[in-house]
Amino acid sequence: MNPTAALVALTATITCTLAEPRIGNERYRPRYHFTAEHGYINDPNGLFFLDGTYHLFFQHDGIHEKSWGHATSTDLLHWNHLPDALAPRNGKPVFSGSAAIDHHNTTGFGTRENPSVVACFTEWGLGQSLAYSLDKGASWIRYQGNPVLTRPNDDKANFRLSSRDPHIMWDEARKRWVLVMFDNLSGKTDTERGDHRHGFSIFTSPDLKDWTYRSHLDGFYVCPDIMKLPIEGEDSSSWVAMDWDQYAVGDFDGERFVPTQAITPLDFGPKQVRSANQSWKHLPDGRTIQICWIRGGKYHGMPFDQQLGFPTELSLRRINDQLHLCKQPIRELRKLHDRTSRLGRRSLAKGESATLASSSQSHDFEIELVLDGGDRLQLEVLGKKIILEPRGINCDGHQAKPAAPLTHLRLLSDITSLEIFGNHGEVTLSYHLLPPEKPGGITLSALEGRPGIKKAELREVRSIWR
Repeated sequence: MNPTAALVALTATITCTLAEPRIGNERYRPRYHFTAEHGYINDPNGLFFLDGTYHLFFQHDGIHEKSWGHATSTDLLHWNHLPDALAPRNGKPVFSGSAAIDHHNTTGFGTRENPSVVACFTEWGLGQSLAYSLDKGASWIRYQGNPVLTRPNDDKANFRLSSRDPHIMWDEARKRWVLVMFDNLSGKTDTERGDHRHGFSIFTSPDLKDWTYRSHLDGFYVCPDIMKLPIEGEDSSSWVAMDWDQYAVGDFDGERFVPTQAITPLDFGPKQVRSANQSWKHLPDGRTIQICWIRGGKYHGMPFDQQLGFPTELSLRRINDQLHLCKQPIRELRKLHDRTSRLGRRSLAKGESATLASSSQSHDFEIELVLDGGDRLQLEVLGKKIILEPRGINCDGHQAKPAAPLTHLRLLSDITSLEIFGNHGEVTLSYHLLPPEKPGGITLSALEGRPGIKKAELREVRSIWR
């Protein structure tokens, strides 16, 4: 190549490099929430932990090309993005599901010494199918006997009628598998579901292949998750069943779930923004950790589309004789904390403000409050105004009312999302947004009364993208 041509090529390369931000540094890319390197994502799927590694699968690309994307992590913060694990076959997209380790080799896919990891997923128009991995999730083999479970409403034309999203778990007490999935017994679409006969159907199996119907739980929708959680401050636990935007506390005997409290929203922000919650269970430290889809965001001109919520640890808390599902950001987030601004103990007179400045749009903000009577404190972050009252959190016309007086608030803001945790996760409000052009911190303003602040910290959060 002659010198002139070489110079032109070098100039073109530099121009391209300057024009295209590297992955992880795009204008609307969240810095510490999970996004795919490229493409559209939605429901998290198939979460499991094996040999020190967390596996995250997720719905990847458009509805007719739907695959299981795959990423792994050793700390639930930094992710290794891998090729898609399960792709459509014979025109059948791979929809949501779950995964589990077959330690007892009930399927015969592996051995006791090298147990298989088994994924159970919906193949649109066929039913529920299996795939298994003998190399810890690196590669997957479709079971030749698919589908292993079909229902009358596995409808090829109208997906809203189809049974889907199988959630599998091992029942140690009875030495068998349990499957919970959305099952529409009414034969009606979502907009016609007045009889509420669509909900969760529960099945059991000795080997993940042959399933026996056991019961049906009305009133729930897609993306089931079911777990036993500890009750804070008590030497006891209780069961929780949830779909993509609501939960119920109850009793579960391996065949039937019976709610003991009313069904409750999982989030009090815009409807179904915090969706498709799924959990890693039976982790070596005893925690149950969940991740969700922050649904419906706009990411103009970006190579990716949609994001997941930040992982939260789940527990139950008894308040006024009722059990409340509580979600708190996992403690690992502290590893990403950077420059911190603080406010000490003070009160703000009506009309008075205080600002914690920042050059970032990715934060972890925490405040301890004293709110009495008519006190109203406004927080402004990423263009959102959040109003705090003794018994309520208000934002964009949405309100959450904690069962106990509001004394603590935590905000995770990350360029295109805002997650609000009231009273250590007793209530949450989640939002997607487009951020202001200029970075900024958080401004606290007294609207009424004399709100008290015990302490407040605004921590900038470093990027997870290497």
